[in-house]
Amino acid sequence: MIEPRRGTALTVSVCATATLTGDFDSVNDLERALVAATHAAGRELYVQAFAAWQDAWLAAHRQRFTVQRWRTLHWLTPFGEVRLPVRVVREKASGRYLTLSKVLWRRKATRLLSPALEQEACAAATEQNYRPAARALSRWIGTRLGPWLVWACVQFHGARLLLEQEKSPPPPAPPVNVPALISEVDSTWLKAQQRRRRSPVRHFPVHLGLHYTGRQRRYQARGSTSLRLQNKQLLVSTAPLALFGSRFQRLAHQHFAPQCHLLLSDGDEGLQHLRQTHFPQSPWLLDRWHITQAVRAFTGPDQAEFARLMRPIWAADSDAALQALSQSPLRPQRPKEFQTLFGYLSGHRDGLDAWRRIPARLRTGRGRTPPAVKSGSGAVEKNIEVEINRRFKRQGRSWHPVRAERLLQLKRLLAQPLAWNRWWQTIPQFTTKPHPP
Repeated sequence: MIEPRRGTALTVSVCATATLTGDFDSVNDLERALVAATHAAGRELYVQAFAAWQDAWLAAHRQRFTVQRWRTLHWLTPFGEVRLPVRVVREKASGRYLTLSKVLWRRKATRLLSPALEQEACAAATEQNYRPAARALSRWIGTRLGPWLVWACVQFHGARLLLEQEKSPPPPAPPVNVPALISEVDSTWLKAQQRRRRSPVRHFPVHLGLHYTGRQRRYQARGSTSLRLQNKQLLVSTAPLALFGSRFQRLAHQHFAPQCHLLLSDGDEGLQHLRQTHFPQSPWLLDRWHITQAVRAFTGPDQAEFARLMRPIWAADSDAALQALSQSPLRPQRPKEFQTLFGYLSGHRDGLDAWRRIPARLRTGRGRTPPAVKSGSGAVEKNIEVEINRRFKRQGRSWHPVRAERLLQLKRLLAQPLAWNRWWQTIPQFTTKPHPP
């Protein structure tokens, strides 16, 4: 049963036969012949199925169209290149001549690729550049496929996905009652494309947010330290920070109903405005890694002084940390570094002291169970490395903000296999126009 874009389900019944004969010296020769025969039968079945589907569709719409003739359309499919038969019809009301490819397949990125190949092109482009992705697809189907076709699929379906998220978001499921919800936010920068060679290098920010309810061991083997985030919800976007903050807040309210909500980030001014605007009641933790880097910039190679200054910081006592810093013997030697660190600690005292207000059951683990809350932002930093840096920051790559946003949303959707398959199988995905008039 094949369900078309507009009408009811149409019954299609076709048959193709694969025959394999010959003498084979090894299993490798047999397998190569078997794959070739299977692909040939698949191409034949593909052609017959689409021809029968068009005949069934025309029989259901004979009051609007009259059949004229057949024409051939070259298509790249998972079985290779196929000469697809397409009906030419005449519309009775207007008298125009149309091909069924314009009537039935108008919601595609390109007419050269089949829908299944467009889906694979989008998935391949989220992991590597367009040229390596095109080469991998070419080896898979046995026919050359250009990188611009992969680029067109990403931009077309990425714009469609963004429009669907903005205009018709999926209905939220009932929020899950959880004892604690940890939210981490961080930002990174991507190099912007330059129209002129000698123009100054520009960058634009990309924001990433995480919601999770705790940590669990990935493997039960003794000595393994690999952890997995429980109930992870990821949001990544190049949108302005104010818009990103509202989406990040909405994502938390849609999926979770926590008893305790914690926010962890660094001391960036933009992230500070985000948490004050959208999460005013949630305790905020200042990332200890950024504090360590700030203290290291002041102490330099002096390990004893570094340990002395970090001792009250690990105890989450901002008053003691400021007093220890004011009594540092390095103060007259590095006055600028001292003023920078003193301003950093005094401006983020609430993030330092919030660690003591977290319940002890969330800060400490039991046996081999890791604690739900940690003082570092390793989770969001690792997700930035995996979701953004590996695809967008290697080999001097530069991006347009709009095109990078489309690829980011496809990559985010691909991280959820069930949502990825469901999105490609839904009818609205093929009926929503990415560029409405």
